[in-house]
Amino acid sequence: MFPPRLLVVLGVCSSALFASPVQANPLQAWTGRLLDWAKKRPVNTVTTVGFIPPTGGLPANREGGSARGGMCPVTPQRLTALLPSSSLGLTTAARPSFFAYLPPTGNRPVELMLQNAQGNVLHLSSFQTNKVGLVRVDLPSHAPELKVGETYRWYLSIICDPNDSSASLHVGGWVQRVALAENLRQQLAKTPVADRPYLYAKAGLWHETLTSLMELRQSQPNNASLQADWTSLLQFEGLERVAQEPFAGNL
Repeated sequence: MFPPRLLVVLGVCSSALFASPVQANPLQAWTGRLLDWAKKRPVNTVTTVGFIPPTGGLPANREGGSARGGMCPVTPQRLTALLPSSSLGLTTAARPSFFAYLPPTGNRPVELMLQNAQGNVLHLSSFQTNKVGLVRVDLPSHAPELKVGETYRWYLSIICDPNDSSASLHVGGWVQRVALAENLRQQLAKTPVADRPYLYAKAGLWHETLTSLMELRQSQPNNASLQADWTSLLQFEGLERVAQEPFAGNL
């Protein structure tokens, strides 16, 4: 059984899950921008297969507001999920990585929650961290694998008051696993690591684009071109407020 605090959070999350009207195919809103961004590198166009538009709408919250009760530190930058403006990211990974900007937490716990489209909790991780900046949160090996064609909801939360869920800060969105197209598999095998973010972007794979570009930046911290590409990618999706923030590593 989940503790009372978490049950309250789940109730709030589940209510929000189906509160918005049905949204048209969300892939169309940001694939064009990814394609424009991917033109920075001369890689061939590829396609993904298996995308199924969600039918229950895509309510999400990319930026955390002000927590109630004054338990969390007040900072200029807010907790922010690195998501397309559509709130949906596509991936071919069974256990993808999620990204967010994490403000100072005052050593308060940070939680990652994964739900299915029906609002059932599939995974919950808790972290104690003082990291500030852009963070990566991997879905661990003991978490259930995402199923191809299914859409999931994820949340990252700062637990400001363990006795009051309304005092917490929450951000999150949607992720859908799609099949890895055979032509993309073949191109990845012959594409240099430095060009893979742009190949993933042309395939519409948000999570792989962020993961591969972040890994390149971590391996080449003084590469101004990679910094510029990272900044422009986030700006394309309205995330310019955190585009210049440093990487703080994995939670």
